[in-house]
Amino acid sequence: MITVIHNKVPNRIRIRVPSIKHKQTYANLLKHDLLSDEKAKGIYHAEPNIVTGTLLVKYHPAYHNEEEVVQLVMRAVSKLRKGKIEITEKHKNPKLGKMAPGAFFTRELLVNIAGNVIAGVLVAVMATR
Repeated sequence: MITVIHNKVPNRIRIRVPSIKHKQTYANLLKHDLLSDEKAKGIYHAEPNIVTGTLLVKYHPAYHNEEEVVQLVMRAVSKLRKGKIEITEKHKNPKLGKMAPGAFFTRELLVNIAGNVIAGVLVAVMATR
């Protein structure tokens, strides 16, 4: 069930969308569908958070009010659940072919670890002199 969890900041609303929790592809599809929808042209920012299962939406008040934004999100989620959002090349993650999904170690993490080890060795050498 979609619920509004924060709407105190004008023209900005955070909505709980359980169907995107821990599902990056669903979150990306929802975001792209919402931002490309002709009926949602006043929505200029949508930021999903897959850890919390929420969607931050920023909209222009001349086009939409809060209720309309929630209805547009509900419509997009309904399309997602029914499989009516087409997965195009722009939705596919280019890193999936390079690395197994769910892999813990990324190239960036390994570079950071290696950099920290090298920096630690240099500090230890300098401290012993």
